[in-house]
Amino acid sequence: MKSVAVTISLLVFAVSGFAQQDVPPEGKTAAQGHEEFRQSLEKLVDFSPDPCGPPHGGEKDWHSADVEYPIFAQAADIVIQALNAAAASSGSPRDSAAEALKKLERMSGETNAAWPEENRFHFQILDLPPALVVKMTVRTHGRFFVFGIPEEDSINPNRLWREVGSDDEFFDRQVPQSWLEVYPLRRGPSGNARFFAKFVLSGCAGSIGVAYDVREWNPKDTSGVEQVIKQVGSLGLDDKVPGFAQIGKLQTKGSLITLPYCWFSAVDTWDNPSLCAVDTYDVSGDDVRFRSRVYNRPDLVPIAKAIEYAEQRDYRAVLGYCASGEVAHRMVRDIPPYVHAEALLKVVRTGQGKEYVEVGAYRFDVESRGNRWVVIGFRTE
Repeated sequence: MKSVAVTISLLVFAVSGFAQQDVPPEGKTAAQGHEEFRQSLEKLVDFSPDPCGPPHGGEKDWHSADVEYPIFAQAADIVIQALNAAAASSGSPRDSAAEALKKLERMSGETNAAWPEENRFHFQILDLPPALVVKMTVRTHGRFFVFGIPEEDSINPNRLWREVGSDDEFFDRQVPQSWLEVYPLRRGPSGNARFFAKFVLSGCAGSIGVAYDVREWNPKDTSGVEQVIKQVGSLGLDDKVPGFAQIGKLQTKGSLITLPYCWFSAVDTWDNPSLCAVDTYDVSGDDVRFRSRVYNRPDLVPIAKAIEYAEQRDYRAVLGYCASGEVAHRMVRDIPPYVHAEALLKVVRTGQGKEYVEVGAYRFDVESRGNRWVVIGFRTE
């Protein structure tokens, strides 16, 4: 029993230590932290600056998370050290963090001098009192870290700066490239700091993914930064899919924010997502609220969704996009896995608010009823 407890304790320690270090190891000097950071940069010298660009590296260039993770973690520790060392001075927290990070930039400029400038270590700071949001990039990956002083913290009673949150994308999606943008967001009446992060995720060919991440920090909440919006989707190789114009623009200013994205579905005719949407959120209050979703082709959404759920044999979900149980039952019964329009997507208007649609070997009739389209007929070729 004792050995089990020890094992569990070690596992918890390892996981929590890998996911986030709230403060630098006790007793470590700034010089030691900088030397460790330099050594981590030196390990990256064996990798290409861009796993998708010249000079082309081996497969190892695609799997560098275990080498890049210490760089981000050590930089975060150095920021915390700088913030706490300057806490008693008259300088601003932002200036203290920037000074520390500029030293790391110069170090990367020396160690990774053979790399293009854009692939070396860089940073951006959002000053959102009482929080600091720091975007860090190296090679073709980006991360964000949030630093603050929790008002009630039994673990950290000395009112010290610590890391109160960080992104999930670095761990959730190991891809060759993850580009990051961060923006401040309007605060609610409570005044809690909010910010928006956009990750563009890609391999070395084909379409790309997008992940929107909105965070809020209440210094009275000891659980750390809260994620209040999470939306993932895809972006095509271009925005010129015939008949499927992309919709909406990214808007992060003001009380209403808009998040555009696309997704792959059965109505795609090539390696480009055809269906797109724009989601609108109201950030004027203390609670961020979903306002609306608008589609570029609302007439084809019920077909794509019904096919998706029919492939999973989820009758109730299919029924939500159909006009009758009979149509939903036939789709669940007859739709095979992995239906794709490929080159055959045909849409013919048959009346006011009515269309006939061919998706590969499958035939659909859809109709606009009220404020939505539904599948009213289904048959095979």
